[in-house]
Amino acid sequence: MKTLLVTAPMPEGYFSRAIHALDADAELLEYHGELGETALADVDSVLAWQLPAGLVRRLPGLRWICAVSAGVDKLLVPELAPQVMVSRIVDAEQAHGIAQFVVLMALRHARQLPVYEAQQQRHEWKRQPVAAVRSRVAVLGMGAMGSVVAQLLAQVGFEVHGWSRRSGQPLSEALGEAEMVVCALPLTPETDRLLDARAFAAMRRGAYLINIARGAHVVEPDLIAAVRSGQLAGAALDVQRNEPMAADDALWEVPGITITPHIAAQSSPQTIATQFLAGLRRLRRGETPPNVVDRQRGY
Repeated sequence: MKTLLVTAPMPEGYFSRAIHALDADAELLEYHGELGETALADVDSVLAWQLPAGLVRRLPGLRWICAVSAGVDKLLVPELAPQVMVSRIVDAEQAHGIAQFVVLMALRHARQLPVYEAQQQRHEWKRQPVAAVRSRVAVLGMGAMGSVVAQLLAQVGFEVHGWSRRSGQPLSEALGEAEMVVCALPLTPETDRLLDARAFAAMRRGAYLINIARGAHVVEPDLIAAVRSGQLAGAALDVQRNEPMAADDALWEVPGITITPHIAAQSSPQTIATQFLAGLRRLRRGETPPNVVDRQRGY
């Protein structure tokens, strides 16, 4: 049995080298579109970022898919057989890195750094009124990522309120109470397109959005309209609906929206290799790999 690596856009060898450094005998196959049915016939496990259309149907022996990230939404394709397990990487260091990114963007907005950047371009030395940050932040999603984000935000002075679908609080109420909103939700059918025109209208005028979850949480045309109208002051988007973004994507040109290419934090290939091999050993012993997700819930 062997493992198929479907890890683009990372270059070939990025994960296989890390896996072979820990287990030189691991049978690995790098995915490319020309692979024939014979090569795929004895694949029982997949390490993947996302699954190309139709690939699952070509893997008759598939038993387990391991995500190279915390999110698994790109792997839960409709044709996936019910008995195939899907698991995710759990990396505390990654959660801390994402929290640092959120704090960076929250402080950048709260301390008005874009104002000073614009002044610098005009060669204008001008002081603005400033106070210690005490802004109220709503963190949507209080799982492994969101809870660490909330903790670090609180440590630097923000007033943090966590929200989840099970909290019982209406989303519109949580949005309306906050000066900043951080999306740390898993992507599920219930959270897809959750942040739309109605959600932005519920937020305080001049509020700010930070998204480190998935691009599909946000209805991007609605966000653009909200920022251009002044309903929102702006947004920091480390994730977008279409990744990589096209050169003519409308998001690029909106003043107040900061785009980063999904770099808030990334697990090291060594961390992924270690967790993947631990799961593979359990799979081959007939046991359940760690961190298996509930496919119905999506996380």
